[in-house]
Amino acid sequence: MDLRGDVYGAIGYRFTKGLHLGLTQPRLLTRFNLLNIATGYVNSVLISFFLCLIGVGLSVIGRFEMPDIPSLLFIVLSSTVIVFTMLTPTVVTVIAYLFRHGHDPSPFVATIVTGVGDALTPAVLILVAYSYEAFSDVFKLLVITASSGVAVVLLAYMAYAGEGRDLAENFISSTIGSVGSSFGGLFLAMMVGFIAKNPEVLGVLPAFNAVVGAAMGYLSNSLNIDLHIGTESSGRTLYKRIATGFIATYTSVLTALVVVLAFSQNLMRLPIVTLSVTLSCLTLYMVSAIITYLLTIRSFHHGWDPDNIVFPIMTTFVDLMGPITLSTIATVLLPE
Repeated sequence: MDLRGDVYGAIGYRFTKGLHLGLTQPRLLTRFNLLNIATGYVNSVLISFFLCLIGVGLSVIGRFEMPDIPSLLFIVLSSTVIVFTMLTPTVVTVIAYLFRHGHDPSPFVATIVTGVGDALTPAVLILVAYSYEAFSDVFKLLVITASSGVAVVLLAYMAYAGEGRDLAENFISSTIGSVGSSFGGLFLAMMVGFIAKNPEVLGVLPAFNAVVGAAMGYLSNSLNIDLHIGTESSGRTLYKRIATGFIATYTSVLTALVVVLAFSQNLMRLPIVTLSVTLSCLTLYMVSAIITYLLTIRSFHHGWDPDNIVFPIMTTFVDLMGPITLSTIATVLLPE
């Protein structure tokens, strides 16, 4: 799920920046978008192999059962290609539509990616994981070969066009993101006892992580566009963006919390859980905003494109620190 943000967030923000800077047109089939989409696909396939290595390593260390290597590659690569085929046109088309109609796509990119991606990714992955045994070994190898072959062809096209820098930057940040997010999942897995007593915390956590990460993506991309056109944001503009982002984030998290508690039919816990979520959201959001600002400024002044770096790293930071922050504060405030 973190990889979807790393890839599609970068695709969306690169396209948005290109539109604002006049580097491309609000259409799907342009040279800019073909290279942009190729970068996302190649990065997805490369990191998918890396994720398989992580999975094998953890399975060996923990002595977990796992599919054979070809089946594992089939599950990960086929899921990646299916989600890529569905999500990429959605992201690019919505951004082009919004820009053509006079709207700034920046606030919507991370929302589309995290909203659609976080729902689509586990659904496709679980579906493939439960059905992979129905496919023959020959078919699995064909899927692995075909998806990898497309990546090789696109990589050659990018090398010929001299457009490999975005791939290199996004690959590095995605690799860091994949490792970092796994630690967030590991911490959450170690909190089984706490989650069993407070299931609503787990229920609200995906929304908590998604909207804070989305807000950081918007903050970074807006600042990045200002830096590229030579008009660095004033303090007042920056504070306004941070405040607006927090209001939207907090409202979304509270909405998710009310829905979760309503389904659990435990509204009596609403005040104390709301206080826990409020303090956690405020703490994580403000720390993330400071890091996002500094990371965007520093990466730009080092000659890197923040769209390839900041959103993947910040979604990873939120995926890691979200469970830690929320569970720590909730442990103190919620009754045993």
